[in-house]
Amino acid sequence: MHSVRRIAASFLVLSVLATACAAQSGQPGPSGNPGDLVLHAYALKHRKASEALPLVSPLLSKRGTVELQPGTNTLVIRDTIAALGRIVPALRSYDHPARPLTLELYVVRATRAATPGVRSDLPEQLTRRLRALLAYNVYEVQAQALLDSQEGQAVTYAVSGDYEVAFRVGTVLAPGRVKLSDFRISRRNGRGGPQPQLLIHTNLSLQLDQTTSLGLARSETSPEALMVVLTLHTADAGRRQPQRAQQ
Repeated sequence: MHSVRRIAASFLVLSVLATACAAQSGQPGPSGNPGDLVLHAYALKHRKASEALPLVSPLLSKRGTVELQPGTNTLVIRDTIAALGRIVPALRSYDHPARPLTLELYVVRATRAATPGVRSDLPEQLTRRLRALLAYNVYEVQAQALLDSQEGQAVTYAVSGDYEVAFRVGTVLAPGRVKLSDFRISRRNGRGGPQPQLLIHTNLSLQLDQTTSLGLARSETSPEALMVVLTLHTADAGRRQPQRAQQ
């Protein structure tokens, strides 16, 4: 009788180990009914497991649970095979080495001029994009820069001597979406003067290589507005006209 119990216990241990090994290979565990609950351990190699919790939690089924094991940087997930089929690919996409990114930034003063035609310091394609969104016909660049960073990094840059830009870069998630947390841009008032004037403070979700525009104006009919135009690129993809800013 004792032999039978020992054999049963050994089989249980081997089953759990097999599930953990499946996690490392990115497989959702042993085959079976998609509604069966499976124990799955996923050890992250490049990212903190604690920071992956917000990614996993929305993907759990109603019966699913996730436990953090910080000592081994592991998430232990108990859920259905169907749910693990969503969770494991998301974790594999998330758990990669930090990649360098470049934020292309323009600070633009947009105005309405009585004279016909469009005058712009911006690249033609960007001018057309802003014209489609806003009823301004003059675009004057106040500052421009390429801001180097990488996933997970918090940076602060002085741009053109007049502006300060700060943000924390999130992780690139499929299909190329990145969160910029605590994004702030301030206008500096010179040495010895009052504190910089905070112009924008927000969280942004950007799509790689797609342009996002933020506007500051008194009203929709205001004769002028301050525009912040952002495009996030991987590595060297964004190295075009703007000069590199100083941290």
